[in-house]
Amino acid sequence: MAVGLLVCLGALWVRSRGGANLPPRVVEVDGEVPRPGLHAVPAPATVGAALRLAGVDPTGMPAGVLDAALGEGVRVTVEGGAVRLSEIRDPLVVGLPVDVNRATVEALEALPGVGPATAAAIVAERESGGPYADVDALVRARGVGPSTVEALRPFVTAGN
Repeated sequence: MAVGLLVCLGALWVRSRGGANLPPRVVEVDGEVPRPGLHAVPAPATVGAALRLAGVDPTGMPAGVLDAALGEGVRVTVEGGAVRLSEIRDPLVVGLPVDVNRATVEALEALPGVGPATAAAIVAERESGGPYADVDALVRARGVGPSTVEALRPFVTAGN
């Protein structure tokens, strides 16, 4: 539901700006597509444009889906003729920060200096104590101190 709201808000913003001077959006397209993977979708980035880059003929898909604006780091999955939007699998591949309030243990382990125990501690603390208010709040997790937070700061965010 949150992704749907973001897509709608993004579409309104892009339309209000006319897409002028916007950089391409890096999105991941996967599922039943001829060319899965990361694609730089020119502005204004839409689901239809991403599908065409992945080799999909979007003819017959509802215009509302095709015209939906894409933000940075969105994954477009095509399965059984349906299109689903979610977060990109590996945001670090394209230089996007990892959101510690939504990341899996596996995504956190991809961060420099984070092993399985620290990643598990971050997720466990988030599940028991609620979302992290900001990156500094990572010190709540067992084994994470101020120096670890500083090392992780360039690679993480704490969206709510």
